[in-house]
Parts: sequence; C-alpha cells; structure tokens
Amino acid sequence: MRTIFTALVLAAALMLAASAQQVPPAQLDPAAEEASIHGYGDKDRTCAEWTDGCRSCQRDPNGDPVCPNIGPACQPKPITCARRNEPAK
Repeated sequence: MRTIFTALVLAAALMLAASAQQVPPAQLDPAAEEASIHGYGDKDRTCAEWTDGCRSCQRDPNGDPVCPNIGPACQPKPITCARRNEPAK
C-alpha cells in the first residue's frame, strides 16, 4: 500500500513539474506591429521604401504609407529601409 501511495505522489509531482514549464512569451500585439510598419516612414523621412521581410511599404504621391497585408505564414523581421529618396539637386 505504501508503494502505491509513493508512486502516486511521485506521478503527481512529475505532472506538476511538467505543467509548470515556462510558457513561451506572448506574441506581439498585431495592432502594435501594424503601427510600427506603417509608422516607420514617419520615423525615417529619407526612406522611400521599407520592409519587414513580409511586406514592402512605400509612399503614395501624398506621402502616406502604402503597405500590403501580411501573408499567413510569414514571420516579420526587424524593419529596414530598402530604398532611400534621391537627394534634390
């Protein structure tokens, strides 16, 4: 009887340890990610086209950012400038 009780306590301890494993950090809020890709052009006015590896944004004739929707399987990377504005002569 004592062996069965010990085995049950050990099994319960193992189950608790497995359930207490670290949970991966929550994904970034999609709205915050959207704001960052759209707002990048405001932070760097010399950049005419920027990308996060999933979307390539550029300015429309009014200067507003134009960015397509993200694909379902794409994992965005840090945003970088892909093309700079030509300097005025």
